[in-house]
Amino acid sequence: MHATHRIYRVCGVEIAAATPASAAQAVVDAAKRNQSLQVHLCNAYTLSLVDRDARLRAALAHADLNLPDGAPVAWIGRKEGTNGPVRGPSLVADVCAAGVPHGLGHFFLGGAPGVAEEMGRRLANYSPGLRVVGNVSPPFRPLSPPEIHDLARTVADSGANVLWIGLGTPVQDYAVAEFAGLLSMPIVPVGAAFDFWSGNVTEAPVWLHGSGLEWTYRLAREPRRLWRRYLFGNPRFLLSHLRHK
Repeated sequence: MHATHRIYRVCGVEIAAATPASAAQAVVDAAKRNQSLQVHLCNAYTLSLVDRDARLRAALAHADLNLPDGAPVAWIGRKEGTNGPVRGPSLVADVCAAGVPHGLGHFFLGGAPGVAEEMGRRLANYSPGLRVVGNVSPPFRPLSPPEIHDLARTVADSGANVLWIGLGTPVQDYAVAEFAGLLSMPIVPVGAAFDFWSGNVTEAPVWLHGSGLEWTYRLAREPRRLWRRYLFGNPRFLLSHLRHK
């Protein structure tokens, strides 16, 4: 786990007591050094899966930086130094902005066709001078080893310094571990950030961020897709944390 952060455990998983600022700085520092950095944003839903998904648990166990995404995970780490969740959309924006003076190149892998391209375009408007070096929208399923190798070659040839992945949990977390041995750069799965930044899905109002109620807005907007995640995932997260604690 990243040496500059204190560590706490949630559902048996080591979480870095990172702030939004320190998380962004860790990604930028690794990108500047062309250093591999396996990053995962761990919210309640992600952590609710680890007891029944050995592959996901292994990916998180081998990570360099597991970030507290979502208010409940951040709240648990307050004594260790967290001051709010590290949200995917904000992390992307912060890293992109901080990387402009260093000429960092960003590759966006994920989303429905056109989503990654539009995300890069909007981020470039948000951070003038941003280098978007490529985007690919692969199928929403676990990628085969040949597909991983081909995509890793595409990313490396693009001149990217950061790879952003938006394939949904837990597929994007599997992909982090698979790409890590092939690329010398931070690999960061940010899921819904692809939809938010592309404008494909409306993000919750700022006043809900960090409140612990952001999920209610998302559920109201996409009930058919998300009702199982929150109806079953939230209780599973709580029970798993209490059991491991």
